Amino acid sequence: MNNQKGGVGKTMLAVHAAWFLAEAGARVLFVDLDPQGNASYSLANTRQVGPSSLLFFEAPPSLEDATGVTLFAGDRGLDRVDGALASAVLNYRTAFTALADRFDYAVLDTPPTWSGRNYAALMVASSLVSPIDLETYALQGVKQLWAQKATVEKAARAGRPIDFLGLLPSRFQSNSPRQRENLTSLLREQGARIMFPGQAVLTQRQGYAEALDLRQPVWSLKKTAAQDAGREIRGVLATIKSRLDALPA
Repeated sequence: MNNQKGGVGKTMLAVHAAWFLAEAGARVLFVDLDPQGNASYSLANTRQVGPSSLLFFEAPPSLEDATGVTLFAGDRGLDRVDGALASAVLNYRTAFTALADRFDYAVLDTPPTWSGRNYAALMVASSLVSPIDLETYALQGVKQLWAQKATVEKAARAGRPIDFLGLLPSRFQSNSPRQRENLTSLLREQGARIMFPGQAVLTQRQGYAEALDLRQPVWSLKKTAAQDAGREIRGVLATIKSRLDALPA
């Protein structure tokens, strides 16, 4: 999950993706690359194996196979990455490769400002989802996001393109005429880059924030609004999973 902007629902989507994949019986690696550790807070009840900075500066731990989510938690040691960028990113790629056969999926949650951690994530990623919000100032940055993504893909993967799953309109306020108009404009101008061909979005719902605070998927909450949110995000996640499963090995 990558977008050089905060507040677009990136961490919420990443954490729910991990829960969704784990519920399907998969072995899921989650790497929180944000020193603030918001995703790590919500995943605190999962198997934790160390700070994510370990992947940049040390040998990865030897892990036994296990279904469910395995977390490398966000920590302040990540602030050191840009100061030792070349060696840190190379070590990250080596560590990630060493862990690959232990997991079926990896979910990488990146920080909202560009750094070596974003670059490292794109270096090892097979797919990319970019949640975006629908405020006017945010949409002005979509073209910049697309241009930057293409440049970084080429550098990170030596010309092998990452499967761009799409821009995902998020935190949509259905009662806002401005956001409805912005969604229409986005679909018209960036239609081929939107995750879904129709107007599928993640709506702004209180249930998502409550779920992250309670450290459980929104679909496990009993409130009607949370159940509506659960159906919405499970549909999105099912599409993501089917796209991932269709990728060549």
